[in-house]
Amino acid sequence: IILSVSYVLLHYYLVNPGFKLAARIVIFILATFLILTSPDLLFRKILIPGITVTHSEDTPYGNITYGVYHGEKSTYYNQRLLTYDFDVVEREENIHYAMLQSASPEKVVLISGTLKTQLPEIMKYPVKEIIYIERDPALTKNWTEPADIPAVKLSVINSDAFRYIRRANGLVDVVILSVPPPSTLQLNRYYTTEFFRAVKGKLNEGGIFMCSPGPGNDYFNKESVNLYSSIYNSLSSVFSNVKPVMGNKLYFIASDKELSVSFCMLTEMKKISNVYVSPDFLSDDLIRQKTEEITGLMDRGIRQNKSSFPVASYHFQAYSFSKYAGEKTSSIVILACIFAAPFFLIKRRYLLMYFSASALAGFEIIILLTLQIIIGNMYQLAGLVIAALMAGLAIGSGVKIKALNGLSPVKTGILLLLMYTVTGLLYNSITGLKNEITAIGLIILTAFLPALLTGRLFHELTERRNEMATISSVYSADLAGSALGFIMVTGVAIPVIGIQTSIFLLSSLIFAGLLFATIRNKL
Repeated sequence: IILSVSYVLLHYYLVNPGFKLAARIVIFILATFLILTSPDLLFRKILIPGITVTHSEDTPYGNITYGVYHGEKSTYYNQRLLTYDFDVVEREENIHYAMLQSASPEKVVLISGTLKTQLPEIMKYPVKEIIYIERDPALTKNWTEPADIPAVKLSVINSDAFRYIRRANGLVDVVILSVPPPSTLQLNRYYTTEFFRAVKGKLNEGGIFMCSPGPGNDYFNKESVNLYSSIYNSLSSVFSNVKPVMGNKLYFIASDKELSVSFCMLTEMKKISNVYVSPDFLSDDLIRQKTEEITGLMDRGIRQNKSSFPVASYHFQAYSFSKYAGEKTSSIVILACIFAAPFFLIKRRYLLMYFSASALAGFEIIILLTLQIIIGNMYQLAGLVIAALMAGLAIGSGVKIKALNGLSPVKTGILLLLMYTVTGLLYNSITGLKNEITAIGLIILTAFLPALLTGRLFHELTERRNEMATISSVYSADLAGSALGFIMVTGVAIPVIGIQTSIFLLSSLIFAGLLFATIRNKL
């Protein structure tokens, strides 16, 4: 930001040599200060108010921030509290609500969460093997096994949990999912019917699965009921028994065997020594009553949360908005005005570029989500897909290709419309591919071709008129359309109408561009 502002000041505004010299000195001091200090800590303090931030580290998968709150050390991952001192309530609930259900758990899978505090809780049971899955190696590299933990086979897997559960061999007794709620499309994958089905295939007969899709609130509004119902219905379609348990978070325990929420009785029967999950703090009668109440609130008519139809992500956003009822309407109005304004300000002849860029941006999100569905969260492959898309844009706009020379903007738009339509029709076949190499190649090709045509459209619209005003107008339409596509597809279309229908929506955007751009204009 400082370099950009400095360039503008020095080249366009400051004329006096003395002022230019003074500006250069100030810029040098500011740049030196930023290099020698850590400005990231300042911004982390703004994002996490009230915490004394001591260290911040960025990884390919997220941000890890360490801080102190009234002398208590804590760790945040992507601004979400991950670990803190004296987390007795949370660590016991995260483990024992599930582990108490198993008669004799010998093999356990823990997905994310904090191994340092949760491992001692798991070791209160006759466990012989623990598989801990955490995608970000930075969260596990500094962890060392405590000396007082008995010998147990511990495997730390730095891989995508979705991919591991689907591919790995061997059955386990308990699977505990400790990833955050489905606030994003990426996190939503772990709360889908497909993932639950993969987990069931990983469990022994009578195995236990537990997840926590949201906070443990005493009052459930309509938005939270919709959120939890979509996940509850997905679990119920896979497991015979599902029990919601209210605690520090809302927990869903699922199994094909009978489940009990009499945790106090179970801890005494199994002779498990706990601080919080014990008769000293909890009452089985109250837990049972609350579980029955929450079960009665679940709406069986809410659509299941699926990979191709991630409604839980949409419901979570609606739930977050509901916490700020006074700001919801104004936020929606402001966003609508921001993204609708370019439509009315852009010249009609460039609307095809606007809608084509919007469709391509939305398609990029769909392709990346499809990659996660088929392969998992593969960081390098995501970069490869984006590179293929950018290469398509670059080649289409900057390289003369004989096969595309005769294409007018209208014909290019028609080809884009057909391409998105065909992709939508074949989408289920693409996601059903078992060969990963074939799937990756097809995904890269699917990203490259529409980008090539969109780049060609940009070339055609700017080549006819070489004035700078024309080029900037087309580029403005391109950027404005991309912004609309990212927001509309990610935040609304995919969660509300599903991925396949969203691809058909992209076709309708191209059709709208052809319709509006050709009225009273010759393209």
